[in-house]
Amino acid sequence: MTGKRGTDHSLDHGTLLGRTTELQSLVDFLDILNEHDTSILANVTGDPGIGKSALLDAFSGMARARGATVLTGRAFRGAADRPLGVFSDLLEDRYDIPPISGDLPEDTHRNVRGLLERLAAEHPLVLVLDDCHAYDSRSLTLLGDLLRKPPDAPVMFVLGYRDRQACTGLRSSIQDRLRALPAMHLEVRPLSEQTVYQLLGESGTPTWRKQLHQDSGGNPRYLHALLRERSGPDEPAYGPGTNHDDIDFLGEFDGITGLPRHVADAAAVLGDGFDIALIATMLAEPEQTVLAALDSLIARDLVRPSAHGTSFAFRHAVIRRAIYRSLGLSRRIGLHERAEEALRERAATALQRAPHVQHSIRHGDLEGADLLTGAAVQIMANQPDTATSWLRTALQTLPQQDETRDRRAVVLTALAKSLGISGKLPESLSTMHYALRTIGDGRPDQRAEAVAHIAAVERMLGTHSSTDAVLRAEIAARGDDTSVFTAFLQLEMAHRELVREDHAASHEWASKALAISRLHGHHALEASCLGLLSKTDCAMGNVSGASTRLDVAAAILDGMLDDKLPESLDAAVWIGWSEVLLRRWRDAARHFGRAVDSAVRTNNGLVLPHLLLGQVMALRNRGRLVDSQAAAQHALRLAEQSTSQEQLFVARAMLSWANSHLGSFDKELDTAAEAMARAGDAVVGWQGSLAVRMLAEARLMNDDPDGCLELVHLAGGANLQGANATSRATWYELLVRAELDAGRPGAAARWAERSEALTKRVGSSGLGHLATAQVLLATDPISALPRAQQAVAGIRPTGAIIDELRARIVLGIAMWHRDCPDEALRELRSAKVGLERIGAVPLAKRARREQRRLAARGPRLREQSERTATETVLTRREQQIAELVRDGLTNRRISRTLSISEKTVEMHLTNLFAKLGVVNRAGVAAYVTNSQLAVMAASAG
Repeated sequence: MTGKRGTDHSLDHGTLLGRTTELQSLVDFLDILNEHDTSILANVTGDPGIGKSALLDAFSGMARARGATVLTGRAFRGAADRPLGVFSDLLEDRYDIPPISGDLPEDTHRNVRGLLERLAAEHPLVLVLDDCHAYDSRSLTLLGDLLRKPPDAPVMFVLGYRDRQACTGLRSSIQDRLRALPAMHLEVRPLSEQTVYQLLGESGTPTWRKQLHQDSGGNPRYLHALLRERSGPDEPAYGPGTNHDDIDFLGEFDGITGLPRHVADAAAVLGDGFDIALIATMLAEPEQTVLAALDSLIARDLVRPSAHGTSFAFRHAVIRRAIYRSLGLSRRIGLHERAEEALRERAATALQRAPHVQHSIRHGDLEGADLLTGAAVQIMANQPDTATSWLRTALQTLPQQDETRDRRAVVLTALAKSLGISGKLPESLSTMHYALRTIGDGRPDQRAEAVAHIAAVERMLGTHSSTDAVLRAEIAARGDDTSVFTAFLQLEMAHRELVREDHAASHEWASKALAISRLHGHHALEASCLGLLSKTDCAMGNVSGASTRLDVAAAILDGMLDDKLPESLDAAVWIGWSEVLLRRWRDAARHFGRAVDSAVRTNNGLVLPHLLLGQVMALRNRGRLVDSQAAAQHALRLAEQSTSQEQLFVARAMLSWANSHLGSFDKELDTAAEAMARAGDAVVGWQGSLAVRMLAEARLMNDDPDGCLELVHLAGGANLQGANATSRATWYELLVRAELDAGRPGAAARWAERSEALTKRVGSSGLGHLATAQVLLATDPISALPRAQQAVAGIRPTGAIIDELRARIVLGIAMWHRDCPDEALRELRSAKVGLERIGAVPLAKRARREQRRLAARGPRLREQSERTATETVLTRREQQIAELVRDGLTNRRISRTLSISEKTVEMHLTNLFAKLGVVNRAGVAAYVTNSQLAVMAASAG
């Protein structure tokens, strides 16, 4: 054991996340020492790795800062062989005390007690003894004596130990303490989910962080080990582990030899749970002998019994994996062979045997290869990485001979699918092409499966047309076949037609696939078909048909249990997007959230990018902006690992969009996305068009209306060619805002007219009314109130919180123009609070600015609103700026034209808004135009 007097140093206790309460409890207990001339005892317990030592170190620093003398002692490996080791190291070389040999325990105890009293004479003494569970017997005897006869001085004993490993000697020392000795017990508990989130920062998605908290049990040491594991292979190639965590965990096995160590090795090979009978069979030992050997592992808290029976598990899976990685090649293979033999005798399932077959199989073992393939197919949807590993082993086992060609084709097909689910799309594609070449004649279903998968992966990669001919030929060759494999081919054709924006053709193919799915009762496929049909209905303006099909599809998806959901993630994509198009934002957020959680949990990278795009949209509209940003960041990380330019462009655009709503516009990200869009290869289909709109709105949120408008041509120009009705409505409202911010109310009115026509044709969710209301505020504010009210009433039922709060800002301003100042300020205050609560910084700033402006001006009386333009007095500079705003110049261009700073321009614009009673640049432009018309009319008169 080592002990040392620490030097004074400042500690950043803010980094001791999640331990503020425990630290404060120790500090409060220390106050007793400062107030009373007596000894006290604090017991600090908790599981290994829970953070006891970090807490005690932090407390030691705080105790020193409060003027206490602090001595610390901590166990080290092999300490049990050194009698009185902790006190020897702690005291011998530092103070005037005879060497502690243990020959005269009474004198030794008296000397140590006397020394502690001398040290505490001037300042209170804090004696921090960590890892007490590992102390040698004489140190524990001395500790017990000190607690039964504590120093006659202010000494605080702080004992840190693992409660499960506390020996009888340690428990006796604590229990037999002087009853008058004030004592406290502090159990260091696992970190909360929120604290783990703080430790992980912005890494991963909320689902990933939640899973890490769950897997680590809130234990910082396990959390660190899991993070290291997940940055690389879970169980790397044969050979001892060399990382720091493995060495640390393996150190807990020091002194465990013979049969107990053999039991630990065999248990590590079996997995995270094991039973005695299987271990006994593997080691050819009686069960009672194995049970006895387990005692030493249980005593060290390395193994814990399960609630029932003779089943056991390691304290944590990371310990099991550390032991597994430490095994040599021959040892590991031998144990796997014995495990496989024992399980085969038990008639165990393929899933139970596969992990051992994988590590003990010989080349040419056809039965073993078939077992691995069958087991991999069973777990592929939920554990694609494990399935991939088993399938690679099966493929290597099969000889490349004509006799094994069919087997190899089956394995290659399964391997390509598991690689795709894992998100390794290029490798999945090349593997399936290889499988397609391997599939023999007379296996049409297997060939159809391969072609459908190739088409799906190409769709995900954005290479939409390279296998069109193959896909069509395969469908034609099957004729009137009504097997499920034909339906998958037809559904892929529907996807491709949707990308080409031939909605009628997409609808026809999806309808054919739907009929076959219902014929076979294939619910996951049926939900996919219905979701896609709903989306094409939306694109063609058939809102009623889209809603009907969507209701059925959503009911199927909602009825699926979590373990079946991974097989239906493609359905979740189309159902979620149909809900977006129908503005069912609550349902979209729920379905995308559940599907993303499933995809992250099962490491399904095939559809995850598309799910994340939908989730970003849904979360933004529901006002969950931080979560939306996190999902966009995850999508960008996935895109950067892929080879798809389309996926990378979409991810960059949506992260820029998510950032802009939080007020953190990233110019570099915007520039990179725009460069990709202008290159022409990245903007493909409806997803590319959606990404362009996101990029455009991000620029508008960053006060760059002209930059926003510049991107319209990438979405099909003024006619928004190819955009569906719902997308057009969102585009029109966005373009109205951009033209108004640029000071062009006439152009904004033209976009609003298009929005009005669309609203009459397909109905409105409120965005059309919002577009018109904003134009009216700039041109005829007295008339804006009814449209603003319609906008709020139309948007609220959809659950689009952001759009509703934007509409409420417009409503508040419109109320003020109708002489309702109290209602106006209430509406603006409500919008501001709502926007601040969700973190929408730019929009909250606008609501706050309008609230202050209207509050400063007071009620707008009718006669004020009817004043002629000539009654409003502007300074010469304000008149200049107003005319330049009318001409469409930005603040930057105005500052250059007039040789003044942009801040000065902004100040004059604020004054103009207040004097003219307008809310934006468009209102200023309208004022100038109307003033000139009035002058012209007066001159003509």
